[in-house]
Amino acid sequence: MAAGEFSTRVTANSTDEIGQLAQDFNLLALTLEKNEKTRRQWVADISHELRTPLAVLRAEIEALEDGVRPVTAESINSLHGEVIRLSRLVDDLFQLSLSDLGGLTYHKEKVDLTGLVNDILIAYQPEFETEKISLEARIVTATTINIFGDPERLRQLLTNLLDNSLKYTDPGGQLIVTLGRDGDKAILDFQDSLPGVPEEKLDRLFERLFRAETSRSRAAGGAGLGLAICKNIVEAHAGRIIALPSPLGGIWLRITLPVGENS
Repeated sequence: MAAGEFSTRVTANSTDEIGQLAQDFNLLALTLEKNEKTRRQWVADISHELRTPLAVLRAEIEALEDGVRPVTAESINSLHGEVIRLSRLVDDLFQLSLSDLGGLTYHKEKVDLTGLVNDILIAYQPEFETEKISLEARIVTATTINIFGDPERLRQLLTNLLDNSLKYTDPGGQLIVTLGRDGDKAILDFQDSLPGVPEEKLDRLFERLFRAETSRSRAAGGAGLGLAICKNIVEAHAGRIIALPSPLGGIWLRITLPVGENS
């Protein structure tokens, strides 16, 4: 195992201390083996994600150099768009690595979740109108729901969820955002319309670089990192996020956060 052979196992035939040691050794070997497979898959997935935009950039630049494609404002804008997508992917990878390592700094305070959600929804309304997606808020503004959290990280959480719906909801569709309270929990729901995700894949939506449908997600500019970052932010606030089938035909994301005192 010291040489990297994590598939090594020992036989545990007794129930005494030696037997317990053998069982612990096998458990350690199994854990190391899983971690190594995850690491290799993670590196392979990142390489794959970076290869695509870099290949596009290389092809377009070579076409310009060879004179196959003229240097115009349109060609420059195309290159700029690919650079932006590549930068977004690198930024998402950096944010995810920070949250995995606990490197994201959280400055928690009393946050008016009702006001925060309302403000962000108002700011995003024009973008949804541009994409011809109906954005409906079902929030009781008369009731203030306060939580103890980091307002900037919560803003990042909400914008990631809204960006996710903008990318993956068909034009003419709908997104309903609901905020309520159940005892000492704040319940925030995002329900969008088609396209949906097969129910057996819903739990995997929070896995990094996971796409329910690869080609469509890449065309929309997504790398499958937004929801993984969302999960880390929610868990850092002692909350929970789950994915369910939406009554509208798409995805229903439910976030549960503990309500702060005096809320």
